[in-house]
Amino acid sequence: MEIIQKNNQPEILLVEDTPEHIEAVVAVLQKNNFRIRIANKWSTALKLLSQHQPDLILLDIFMPEMDGFELCKTIKRNRAYSSIPIIFLTARDDEDSIRKGFELGAQDYVIKPFNTSELLARVKTHIKLKQQTESLKEANRELDSFCYTIAHDLKAPLLSINKLIEYLVADYRNELDSEGQELVTIIQEKSLEVIAIIEHLLEFSKMCEMPMQNEVIQLEHLFLDVYNELVQLQGERQVELNLKPLPNVTGDPVMMRMLVSNILSNALKYTRTREIAMIEVSFSESENEYTFAVKDNGVGFDMRYSARLFGVFQRLHSQNEFEGSGVGLAICQKILKRHNGQAWMIGEIDKGATFYFSFPKQAACAAATLRST
Repeated sequence: MEIIQKNNQPEILLVEDTPEHIEAVVAVLQKNNFRIRIANKWSTALKLLSQHQPDLILLDIFMPEMDGFELCKTIKRNRAYSSIPIIFLTARDDEDSIRKGFELGAQDYVIKPFNTSELLARVKTHIKLKQQTESLKEANRELDSFCYTIAHDLKAPLLSINKLIEYLVADYRNELDSEGQELVTIIQEKSLEVIAIIEHLLEFSKMCEMPMQNEVIQLEHLFLDVYNELVQLQGERQVELNLKPLPNVTGDPVMMRMLVSNILSNALKYTRTREIAMIEVSFSESENEYTFAVKDNGVGFDMRYSARLFGVFQRLHSQNEFEGSGVGLAICQKILKRHNGQAWMIGEIDKGATFYFSFPKQAACAAATLRST
């Protein structure tokens, strides 16, 4: 059922099966020129969602076939719908129900029977917040695009400068004294450093625009595969990998490989000074997510500066100690955010570090339901 108002007005999906409550909500929203679509059961709600995304969902807790909590969980686990704000409609005001709603991702709740002013105020507030969030996301996309363009335009002349330096060295090396040759070498090194930084900046910018291609990933196999590739580049080092059994996850295979590669590259780099480098990969789980841990016995870091770890071009060790651009961890965080996860680290100077990252569990039944609608 659909009640159409002006096309430029926000759209609300009302999921409710009680006629008098539908009438009460519609009366308030109609008067304020909202566009309204109504679903009286969860399957209809998912079908309407697949056809067109609303600006906000008003969701009754008590529904036939599937209660509001389960429907909320299903909606929030789908990346396409997860940003839509949900306001629960409930006759219950007990703390457990309210807490559960917020834990599942709902933004607010309204108690029945409705207070007209309260309902309208909450609807307007969350629609405004969603619009502001979308504006910020668009601004970030524009900034990412700007950074990519600038970095791309800088790379070509820098490559030309580096090539001209090569020609200079080839043609005039014998005419330069030792000081001149040293200066040319420094210029070459610095130009290559800047080119490397720009390449990493371009790589970081691509994370914002790269389309997601989700599939089931055997994470344990991925870690082992990437590790075997990287350890071949470590020469005669002694490295021990303790890889615990890991669950499968659903994600973009290219991004996930980049994530694992960055994590293991860091672990191998910062254990370089150890006689035997030790890396352990494990996981734990809660109801809604997995938490993975990659622990090493490397040089560690001072936790006072941990807030800088995931910033672009932020480094806690000098270039002379460990090479790098300071972009790898920022890329990891960007990849995880695109998968609705996050990353953090703990460490201690000279006692190693642990890279943690969370990853949402995928509800197979919910995904199947959304695909079928």
